[in-house]
Amino acid sequence: MERCLAGDADARLTPGVAGEFVALVQQALIDLGEPLSAGGADGRYGRETTAAVLGYKTRRDIKGPDGSVDGVVGSRTMAALDEECTARDQIPGPCPPAANGPSVDLRGTDERLVNMVLAHTMAATVVGADGSGGTRLITSGVPIPETLARNLVDAATHLLHGRGVRSTPRLAAALGELAVIHADAGQTELAHALADGALWPSAIHPGTALAHLLTRALTEVAPSASTSVRDLSKTSALAEAADHALSGRITLTPSPMARIPDPKGMFAVPATVAGVTFKATAFGDKRLPSYRPVATPLEHLDIRHVVGLVRFAVHLSTKWGVTEVHHAGISGDRRRADCHGNGRATDFVGAVGRNPADGLPFHLTVFNDWKNRSVPDLHDPSTARRPDWPPGSGKIRYRLADLPGVDPLARDFFADLYAWVAGEYQDITDGPGQVGLSSAIGESSRIMTPDHPDSQPGSPNGREAHHSHMHWQVGPTGPQAL
Repeated sequence: MERCLAGDADARLTPGVAGEFVALVQQALIDLGEPLSAGGADGRYGRETTAAVLGYKTRRDIKGPDGSVDGVVGSRTMAALDEECTARDQIPGPCPPAANGPSVDLRGTDERLVNMVLAHTMAATVVGADGSGGTRLITSGVPIPETLARNLVDAATHLLHGRGVRSTPRLAAALGELAVIHADAGQTELAHALADGALWPSAIHPGTALAHLLTRALTEVAPSASTSVRDLSKTSALAEAADHALSGRITLTPSPMARIPDPKGMFAVPATVAGVTFKATAFGDKRLPSYRPVATPLEHLDIRHVVGLVRFAVHLSTKWGVTEVHHAGISGDRRRADCHGNGRATDFVGAVGRNPADGLPFHLTVFNDWKNRSVPDLHDPSTARRPDWPPGSGKIRYRLADLPGVDPLARDFFADLYAWVAGEYQDITDGPGQVGLSSAIGESSRIMTPDHPDSQPGSPNGREAHHSHMHWQVGPTGPQAL
């Protein structure tokens, strides 16, 4: 297919040929509205496929030198299919739902630490943010009264503020009440764990044992470690953004210098962030004429995303010598109500820079240097490698990890980029408080890539819709309070 796109006449797709490459062209025709009802994307270039190609070329006025239209896929047809499918797949994927549990007040306590206490007591899943930036308690599928939610969080914050054993009776009482609620809802195993103490030795009164357990767990969190973007409250994020503005890394609008802005409001920064220029482009394939990155201000942003962009720029410039980030969407869009509309998401296309290791310039894109590299056949490793993963879901591998002849820079850059995003933004949870290890490429995650395990051909979701960019976000979907 690449030879065909490059103009190799011997690589044109003609009636009678068969193979995976034919199936990919057939799927592209189907996605773009051409009828292929009988065989679908069966990999055989028969009469129905020929008719679909003729229809596609006729509607787009793709003619030969003599003005005729034939049923052959040559370089111009392949380029048109490539460009249209790339444009079609630039629709951002879905964002996680907003937290909708009872409202709680953390009173300035770090969300990450509260979540650790709640996880060890099995009291709740995490503390999350709702669509307006408020803090809510996300429980295990059973509604609980707001009074109980406040008691759970208050007991957790008391433990964190050094009250230790003195706060455990309050926590024990709240856990006992929570156990009754889960028992009434038929969640007997969880109720038993809450009441019996799978994580602490006492029945209802955990006493000193629970306090010591939590103290040991909390000491594993380095106090000096930077809180992940996903775990920042908006107030904490605004304070960090103000520090970045004072240090000259960003110019923040509205400015925190004149007055303290509303942390739940929307913010803007210029195209250059911490020395890295952010440029918007419609496509991920730098060979196409439409790939024209343009530096534009980043506007209508959630304050947590502002902090994330600064950290992102510092990481890429320091480790990889990146001077430009190309993206297909960062600024918020007031016409939309999802994470993209509220300035909480990034569609990363590529980067330009000079590798500190050898001083050589580079320009990497997700489309050219990741998606367009072949993948192994996991069902039969002895067969030739494929141009892309077949439809279907399940754990898959990072295709660049063991690809023969792969560019080491591309392999290591995208692996490091994914690890950084998984550590800062939404990864394996909808909200903050991720307890487990970060995901790796090929595992289920909120971070969408060409090697994401979810496959949904023909939809804006899954790896097919993200073969030209990486998608990540902070916080839930929902309207932004102004």
